[in-house]
Amino acid sequence: MKRFMSARTRYLLLALAAALLAGIFVHIYLSGVARRVPVVVAARDFEAYSVLDAHLVRTVLLPASAVHPASVSRTADALGKTSLVPRRQGEQILASSLVSGDDPGEYRAGLRPEERALCLPAEVVLGGWLGVAPGDYVDLTVVLDGVSHCLAQGLEVLDVVKDPSTPFSGGRVQAPLGVFLRVTPAQAERITLAVEYGKVYFSVLGYAGVPVPASGARLQDLYGGGEVETDVLWP
Repeated sequence: MKRFMSARTRYLLLALAAALLAGIFVHIYLSGVARRVPVVVAARDFEAYSVLDAHLVRTVLLPASAVHPASVSRTADALGKTSLVPRRQGEQILASSLVSGDDPGEYRAGLRPEERALCLPAEVVLGGWLGVAPGDYVDLTVVLDGVSHCLAQGLEVLDVVKDPSTPFSGGRVQAPLGVFLRVTPAQAERITLAVEYGKVYFSVLGYAGVPVPASGARLQDLYGGGEVETDVLWP
């Protein structure tokens, strides 16, 4: 009889434990269903590489259990960024699918449709881009057949390519391999032609630098001190 009661007691305790666990799981599930959290979703269908604005995304409240761990919770964190994937209306926006032109190496996201990122290797520009950093603005000048011309002013440096095999050390400035500049196709044509047939120099703009009218210079100007007006190539 004692053995029988002991077995029955064990079964009862197991049943109570199982019921308690089931109750806990149900409580956790219902808590997740009841608790709603903000999440950013697509307000309408859009294609990959779309720049998100207030017409493409909105914030809704969803059950916590239905929200992806990588979803964006604030609209401000999505606006202005580029979606690398297409989304359908109502789909959650994931942080891993967004890039910004401010992110290192993601300058493509900040290019307008009519703009390009022109790569100029260090060996084709006098000075080799020493001291230039992303976010700087530069002017390009070409010297060809004894005449100098301003090719373009205020070109934004989108990225500086460094050689990973020669890390910064000993306080020395690492020479870049090249840069990417924000240009239009027309500017890219003139710059690459100048690189091919002339010598190209760069100047770094100051914080308050603005485009100014530029005059070309000829060899005779160096001796006479005069100026010879030429066509301004600022686009």
